[in-house]
Amino acid sequence: MKYNFIVIAVLFLTGCSIKVPNTWEHRVEKLPIKEIPLHVEIKGEGKPLIMLHGFGSSSYSFHHLIKPLSKKYRVYNFDLKGFGNSPKPHDKRYSAYDQAVLISQFIKEHNLQDITFIGHSYGGSVALSLALMDQDNIAKMVLISPAAYKQYLPKLIRWLQKPFVGVMGYYILPTSYEVKESYRYAFYDKQKIPQETVDILTRNLKKDKYAYYLASYDLIPDDIDEVSQKYKTIQIPTLILWGENDIVIPKNRAYRLKNDLPNARLKMVDQCGHIPHEERPKAVLKYILDFL
Repeated sequence: MKYNFIVIAVLFLTGCSIKVPNTWEHRVEKLPIKEIPLHVEIKGEGKPLIMLHGFGSSSYSFHHLIKPLSKKYRVYNFDLKGFGNSPKPHDKRYSAYDQAVLISQFIKEHNLQDITFIGHSYGGSVALSLALMDQDNIAKMVLISPAAYKQYLPKLIRWLQKPFVGVMGYYILPTSYEVKESYRYAFYDKQKIPQETVDILTRNLKKDKYAYYLASYDLIPDDIDEVSQKYKTIQIPTLILWGENDIVIPKNRAYRLKNDLPNARLKMVDQCGHIPHEERPKAVLKYILDFL
């Protein structure tokens, strides 16, 4: 308990320090993040397929999809910066733009070409950012409930951003409870919440809760309205998958994104919330394989 109060005090002392504005101009063009070694699991042979998980999650989120996809692709399943087994620096550089720059650096270093992206939620935003950087090197995209527009944040993140009360609760409440509540919010069928995944994410979050706290402030770029207007320039064949009962990012955003992306098709996954590839993996896998 004493440690928790020390951490909370540090948060308030450092919370007002200057950070790089969360805009495309500053995060991608002027001050791109320095390269760091992201954790990535690589399986299979063939053309590259890069998987980008959602906020607060890890590469394990895609475990239902890896084996069948790795039969035809060389799958690169990343832990994004700050999550899973990737580094968690306290540098306030956790925007989707920052993540996209790191993935782009990896792509160039390993000379990957003709890439397929699968991105969920926050990872979908990273994929869209990568498409805006260099769509010529991307063959296809699968966007699963992507965070593509300005939105009302989930209640747990809104609470986390409340001065003092939210931060104190974040450090005092059991980590396993916070992860389980996040899944209860994200899943339509609460009986399908995977305990093994909850346990893994709980262990991951315990490694560095402060990095997660910092990342929560970078979820929505300051210039998202301006950048999202550029989606109309993306010509990449894209499959959009969305849970019919998603309350994290409502399905009206699915129809908006389909209209904004000139070469997109949309499939709704019924009786499903915000994480279709975990809640209804067989249905999602079929849609993905048919598309690819």
